[in-house]
Amino acid sequence: MAEGPEDARSHPAGQDGGGGDAPVTRGGSAAPARTAGDSGRQAGREYVIPSLAHRFMAEMVDFFILFFIKATIVLSIMHLSGIKDISKFAMHYIIEEIDEDTSMEDLQKMMVVALIYRLLVCLYEIICIWGAGGATPGKFLLGLRVVTCDTSVLIAPSRVLVIPSSNVTITTSTIRALIKNFSIASFFPAFITLLFFQHNRTAYDIVAGTIVVKRNGVR
Repeated sequence: MAEGPEDARSHPAGQDGGGGDAPVTRGGSAAPARTAGDSGRQAGREYVIPSLAHRFMAEMVDFFILFFIKATIVLSIMHLSGIKDISKFAMHYIIEEIDEDTSMEDLQKMMVVALIYRLLVCLYEIICIWGAGGATPGKFLLGLRVVTCDTSVLIAPSRVLVIPSSNVTITTSTIRALIKNFSIASFFPAFITLLFFQHNRTAYDIVAGTIVVKRNGVR
């Protein structure tokens, strides 16, 4: 039975009586429905930025751990080298003291020790930041961790929204560790650069795209 004028008005073009179909485009295909995820916004998380004192104490804990490792390496090398009076030379190598009595052979050994130590420090930080929840032992004891940071927005004093705030990848951890440790080896104190960047980020944090935060996020 043909529809009358009243029936035609009750069914606009492109819809049936149910009115639930997607609108039809000019070519006849249904237009894709928009979802809440269409905006493409990245999820972030709020964190508390640790104080400089907490950052410094975490670095000191790591320093003493690594100093113990360095002393162990030096003593092992000396033992394998057949040096009988280890105590006479141990501190000389551990603190890398150079004076007028330092021979070329001693200097070469000190350079080898320094290189091995620096590589171990890099490995220590890479593994801890990547594989141990974003924290070295020092950071863990002080309740800190490292997360990725493309954008950081100040929400309140010492509180920032960090985007994307994900776990650090091994590539990012490697970049961060190499820049940090070889800048120290070249006598550039990269750690003090946190005084010049927002949210206590250092130069190696900026380059690697990371930020140090309190371990438990605000939300």
